[in-house]
Amino acid sequence: MTSKIYRSVFRQEESVVLEDEWLKVTLVPGMGGKIASLIFKPDERELLWQNSGEGFIKSAYDSPFFAGDMSGIDDMFPTIDECFYPDGPWKGTRLPDHGEVWALPWDCHLDHDHNKVTLSVSGVRVPYKLSKTLMLREEKLELRYELKNLSPFSFRFIWALHPLFKVDEFTRILLPESVQQVINVGGSPSRLGAYGSVHSWPITKDSSGEVYDMSRILQPEKGSCDKYYAIGPTPEGWCALRNERSGLEIKLTFPSEQVPYLGMWVNEGAYHEQYNVAPEPCTGAFDSVATATQWGAVSVVPGMGSYEWSLSIEVNQH
Repeated sequence: MTSKIYRSVFRQEESVVLEDEWLKVTLVPGMGGKIASLIFKPDERELLWQNSGEGFIKSAYDSPFFAGDMSGIDDMFPTIDECFYPDGPWKGTRLPDHGEVWALPWDCHLDHDHNKVTLSVSGVRVPYKLSKTLMLREEKLELRYELKNLSPFSFRFIWALHPLFKVDEFTRILLPESVQQVINVGGSPSRLGAYGSVHSWPITKDSSGEVYDMSRILQPEKGSCDKYYAIGPTPEGWCALRNERSGLEIKLTFPSEQVPYLGMWVNEGAYHEQYNVAPEPCTGAFDSVATATQWGAVSVVPGMGSYEWSLSIEVNQH
């Protein structure tokens, strides 16, 4: 299957497109290296949440994530929640909401010989360089990441993918068999109860005591918004969204050794009137690099060292 890459314009911003017979992927390097659009070409279906404006809602560095465009796929790094770095030479340094890199422009290099694109960005409050290379191969979007620590001190971090996939009431969340319980890290009010509440997966009881199937997506007028994590690492290294009506399945695959944790953001219309789900493979749990450090659920790159990982997004129709 032949792929191609080329420059274009998307929502009034300079973009780069990777395209083959199966998928069309649009990147906007100037908007945090965002994957702005993912189209399933057999029926020209947009898979990512899009806002209605012609242009993007642009975000300044250290602005809250909700004040930005909140669309497409972003990288969250080196934290998810705003927090203070827990130790070492950066102890007490405040890290922005959803991290630094989603609100920074990324450098972009097109490799036409190998039909791949490499984006990179440098840290502001911590010295690092984060790069990702994207290519289309065998009906998959493949992403390969490299983090370089530019300091002589070890660096604790969380990286998480934040893919806002469009959903409807026929969408089901699929998780590996090893996921038996999840822990709520959402704000209040939440149908999952207090922060830290543990629930069986997928059948549990909500905060009202009603039986609730967490794998199902409710209609927006009946919905809520939740954020939870699978308890412990996810050794199988995958998660998926499947639409029972259309048969479309989106599967994310990742190496559990480097990306051991899995979060899930479910927004059924309650948060900024968006209707989407974000499966979030991540290198650390509980959203805050400070909290993850306390619980031993954080990744570490040694001084002047590097950390590499990958992820693929596969789209099929059954």
